[in-house]
Amino acid sequence: MAKRIDLEKTEQVEITGSGLILDITQDERGRILVRVESEIGGRRILIKQHEEDARCIVYSLDAPLEGPKLTLVK
Repeated sequence: MAKRIDLEKTEQVEITGSGLILDITQDERGRILVRVESEIGGRRILIKQHEEDARCIVYSLDAPLEGPKLTLVK
């Protein structure tokens, strides 16, 4: 996988692996937007900071959800 992605040229990047799809785009203000979804659906997506490199975000899948669930986070 490329170490660096030039969004200026591609405008949109889709990364697929380990059951996740990451859709990466850039808005008109230069912000990076990441949309994450499960390939098969019905899974909980976990987002956390990397243990060794605090500048990195780690996305992973948890066990399949048993049914609809809504959790509000302030």
